[in-house]
Amino acid sequence: MRLKAPATTANMGSGFDVVGMALKLHNTVQFEKANRFKVHSIGRYGLEIEDAAETFRNAIERFEKETGKRVPALQIIQECEIPPARGLGSSAAAIASALFISNIMTGGRIPTDALLEIGTEIEGHPDNIVPCMVGGLTVSYYDGSRLDYEKFEMPDHRMTFLVPEFKLSTEAMRKALPDSIPFKDALGNIKNVSQFISKASRGDFAGALKYTKDFIHQSYRIDSDPRMKELVDRIEERNPGYWFVSGSGSSICCDLEDTGGLPYLEAVIRTSPANEPFIVEM
Repeated sequence: MRLKAPATTANMGSGFDVVGMALKLHNTVQFEKANRFKVHSIGRYGLEIEDAAETFRNAIERFEKETGKRVPALQIIQECEIPPARGLGSSAAAIASALFISNIMTGGRIPTDALLEIGTEIEGHPDNIVPCMVGGLTVSYYDGSRLDYEKFEMPDHRMTFLVPEFKLSTEAMRKALPDSIPFKDALGNIKNVSQFISKASRGDFAGALKYTKDFIHQSYRIDSDPRMKELVDRIEERNPGYWFVSGSGSSICCDLEDTGGLPYLEAVIRTSPANEPFIVEM
C-alpha cells in the first residue's frame, strides 16, 4: 500500500501561524509489515533526508500513546520530491504520513480530526500539518490545547516557488523573531490577512495573493540570514506582483516568470493548489 503526502506552503506572508495550503507536489510513501522497523528515503531529495527514521518513529510512538493502539513493525520507503528544510512542509508530510499509516495499520478507526490534533501537538503549529492532511487552503487556530480550522478549495492557479540551494532551520528562524512588535505592524497584518482570507473564501485566489505582504515575521527572518536577504533584494528589484517566504524559508513564492540570474537558486517549482486530501493507493 502507498500514499501520497502533499507539500504545503505555510504563513503565506500575512497569515503567520494561521494560513497554509497544500500543493500539487508530493512525497510518495510505501509501507508494509516487516520484521523490524525500517525507513528508506529515495527520490530526488532522498539523500538529503537525515532524520527520516526518527521523524516517523516519533510520530508512530505518539499515535500509540494517544490512542492506546499498537502499530506493527513496518518497512517504509518514502520517495522524496519535496525539498527538505526549504519551507515546503517536508517534515509535516512525514509526520502526517506516519499518522495515517499508523491509523490504517490499526484498523483505521481514529477520525481525521484526532490525527490532526496529534500532528499539531508534534509540530507545535497547525499551518503545515492541517493542509497536508485535509488539502486545500486552511485557516487554523491553535492555542496549545484546542485546534480548530476551516478548509477552502482553491482554483487551479499556477504558483512559482524559488527553491534555494541552502537550507534553513525552522527552530533557528523562530528564534529570530522578536518578543514584541510595533502596534502599526500588527495592524498592517490584520488588515492584509483579513482581506486575504475574505477573498480566498470566495475563490478569488488571485485577489487574495495581493494581500500577502507581511509586517510581523518575514523581515526578522530574512535579516537573520545574509543569503536570504540577498535573494529577496534581488527578487524585489524585479518588481513582482507579490512574494512571500514559504514557511520559515528558504523557499520563496512569487509571480516572476523570468528567474534567470537570481542568486543561490537550486530549483524553480511551478505548481498549483491541491484540494484533495491524502491520496491512498493500493
